[in-house]
Amino acid sequence: MAENKKKQDVLKAILSDSGDNFVPGLEELEKLIHRSVKPPEPASVIVRPKAKKKRRSKKRKTTYYLTEQVFENLGDAKEIIRKMLPDIQKSKISKTRIVDSALKMILKEFETSGSKSALVKQIQKRDPKV
Repeated sequence: MAENKKKQDVLKAILSDSGDNFVPGLEELEKLIHRSVKPPEPASVIVRPKAKKKRRSKKRKTTYYLTEQVFENLGDAKEIIRKMLPDIQKSKISKTRIVDSALKMILKEFETSGSKSALVKQIQKRDPKV
């Protein structure tokens, strides 16, 4: 049942491109490939205008560790602020927005006051070595 046929390495024959390794049907295959693959015509290309995106400030996702107390206070602050605002603005309150606003305020004060800022004083309180 098992016939001992010499196996031909077709890929090797194609890649070596030597005249002595003839692959039957290779020329027809090349013609077929080149005939069916046509470059797109420039007139047929449709240019679509880009959809305008809403301008949002760029945000980056980041992770910082908070003490348990600060984490709980942040959640409480979110709920208290939501109760203070009209219904239409309640959905805009998030922990991210609170932290972003608080950091902007703290960093602005740090830029103007430097070593006398509340941020530096708070850090010095926590680290008595300074």
